[in-house]
Amino acid sequence: MKNSSTTFRLAVKAAIFSCAIALAVPATVLAQSEVRIVSGQASQNGNVLKEIFSGFAEKNSDVKVNFELDNRSDLDTTQKVLADIVAGTAPDAVRVTGAVLRAYVDSGRAQPLDSCLSSAPELAAQLDSGLLEGFKVNGKLYAMPWYTTLPALFINDDAFKAAGLDPSRPPQTWSEIEAAAAKLTDKSANKFGVLMYMPNDYLFEAQLRSAGGRIVGADGKPAVSSPESIAVMQFMRGLVEKGYMPAIAPSSFWGQFAALFQSGDVGMLLISSSSFPALTGKVNFHVSLAPMPIKDGGARLVTASSNGFVMLATDPVQQAATCKALLSLITPENVAKTVMATASSPHNRAAAEKADLLGDYYAKNPTLASINTQPSVGWYSLPGKNNSEFQTAFGDIQYEILTGTVTASEGLQKLATTMAGLLSSQ
Repeated sequence: MKNSSTTFRLAVKAAIFSCAIALAVPATVLAQSEVRIVSGQASQNGNVLKEIFSGFAEKNSDVKVNFELDNRSDLDTTQKVLADIVAGTAPDAVRVTGAVLRAYVDSGRAQPLDSCLSSAPELAAQLDSGLLEGFKVNGKLYAMPWYTTLPALFINDDAFKAAGLDPSRPPQTWSEIEAAAAKLTDKSANKFGVLMYMPNDYLFEAQLRSAGGRIVGADGKPAVSSPESIAVMQFMRGLVEKGYMPAIAPSSFWGQFAALFQSGDVGMLLISSSSFPALTGKVNFHVSLAPMPIKDGGARLVTASSNGFVMLATDPVQQAATCKALLSLITPENVAKTVMATASSPHNRAAAEKADLLGDYYAKNPTLASINTQPSVGWYSLPGKNNSEFQTAFGDIQYEILTGTVTASEGLQKLATTMAGLLSSQ
């Protein structure tokens, strides 16, 4: 009996000791979750994302973020992650643009983030509701906002002044930008006045909407071969034909556009405003920005390119941890960091209103504020995986039009046929 009692007392002491050891370990360590977040386009804005998630890690020991960053385009990243979903190796969240958001939603894996956002009511109340629409599909929030960028006309002020132009009075219409391009062009020195297209339809759609047209009509059918569309492409082809603008193959565009502007070989560049930090950091001349010039008699309505993060986690614990990490993107402090790194529109109004965050920044860069006043709509995206194929077809056909291989009417009719096939296959 004595031995049994002794054994019992020892067992109790051992149990108490084990509990004490367990309680001595911080609960945050025991409950720590790991989330995997991936993003492409590292060279564009990767550093600010690293800073945001590093700052999150310092303040939140219960969630460890494994942030994977590479230089894939958003389309290439989407193709890889969609394959990972099928293989069962999908990350918990992935960076997306508006051009690929629908692909994740249509895959059935993207998780609505409305409840995640509502879990932080103070942050939710600070967000710009208009910009938030760019991250929604069918009324549901499917991407946590990171930044939204609008088209901007980058002007080489030194070249402008040398050509007798006033950079404080930038061109507002097609006729004005053509006239300025003519003065900036020096064919003998292989210098061009302007570059105002991209190998996707981001800028084309902005010009089209400002001219009164649409990518898709009210009937849901392609409208890319409309008179308004033809007018946009004819204007671009005219600039190339007159020697005011270079025609760059889609495969070479992303490696050349910045160098052409930074070297002074292009006097004006119409591109996404998010290029501002990278473009202006390597020039020996002053750069100013202006809203996108539009068709004479048109009404400016530009396309907004939305960058955010889609949640792919399906486990409730992983979803909670991922939500907490993604909410760090929209704090006033991190929105201010993002805007200064991307020259984008601030999603958090508190960031824009505070002098120590963005107030002083806009005071020093007044032309950036003018970009954010442009009325905008979301960049149209074909459903599912078809948007990638459409954008490739657009870039190829646009190049054929710019080089005169086909007429604007012929090329756009070809694009409309391709688009109709993609829509019907979906």
